[in-house]
Amino acid sequence: MDVTRGVYSEPEETLLTTRALNYLSAGPADVVDLIGHICSLPGAPRIVAEHMAHAMFAGRPQFARAADGRWMLADTATKPYPESAGRSRTPAGASDALHALSYVVVDTETTGGSHWLSDKITEIAAVVVRNGEIVEVFETLVNPQRPIPPVVSRLTNITWDMVKDAPTFDRVVPDLMRVLEGNVFVAHNANFDWRFITSEISRTTGRQLRGRRLCTVKMARKVLPQLSRRSLDHVARFYGVEIRNRHRAGGDALATAKCLVRMLSDLADRGCGTWGDLQTVLRAPAGRRRKRRPSGMPMPVTRDTTA
Repeated sequence: MDVTRGVYSEPEETLLTTRALNYLSAGPADVVDLIGHICSLPGAPRIVAEHMAHAMFAGRPQFARAADGRWMLADTATKPYPESAGRSRTPAGASDALHALSYVVVDTETTGGSHWLSDKITEIAAVVVRNGEIVEVFETLVNPQRPIPPVVSRLTNITWDMVKDAPTFDRVVPDLMRVLEGNVFVAHNANFDWRFITSEISRTTGRQLRGRRLCTVKMARKVLPQLSRRSLDHVARFYGVEIRNRHRAGGDALATAKCLVRMLSDLADRGCGTWGDLQTVLRAPAGRRRKRRPSGMPMPVTRDTTA
């Protein structure tokens, strides 16, 4: 499986890998020039440069070798090369057919809305969609190792008694990564779930999660402009999707997955068939708005951000 078509994990960035990413953003480079730039070793022997590059980029899927032996960025779906020498480069992966990609639809319940402070995940679900079908459902409660505020418990129906004997996130990570890797990350208000999950993965494993993401709220704005709201309740109602166990990770993730399948089908009917087509649709300017939209930033979980 080509994990770079979806999400993948890698060791956290160092100063040298950050410099390599910046240098290769302009296009492929010879290994001697690359190592000379990022390590301040101009003219290093080729064999030395090769060994250094392999050691530095091992386990980092965003680095790859071109057919001519030069190093390049593999994850160019979200890091397109700029125009160079008067020619526009097409991002790698833009021609991937949407129906050929696999997706993992994620939902998390948390103790609050501040991943950067002390809030933690209390439940997580990941639903794998392949060829328009749900093929796997991963769901588990998580011990957040901190109290759950009563107002959050009233919204999610998740109490401390339910999670006190549940696995902590570090024990959940191996199974979660198996489900995530190689699949496009999808969620309703994706930034919220992505930030919590990547923060917890970094904290417990020292690795970073990278790769393709889709937000079904943003998709619904383009696919269903006639809806007054693009909350999960409104989108599911439009498609006739029943949401069981609302505000629980499994119920919301399953409903979102079913809505994703329907929206991808609608996009295909409109001639949007590739990853590049979809990015063009999502980047298209919005029509004239009749009223101001709420902020797109994640809201505290004490407020229902999807209803």
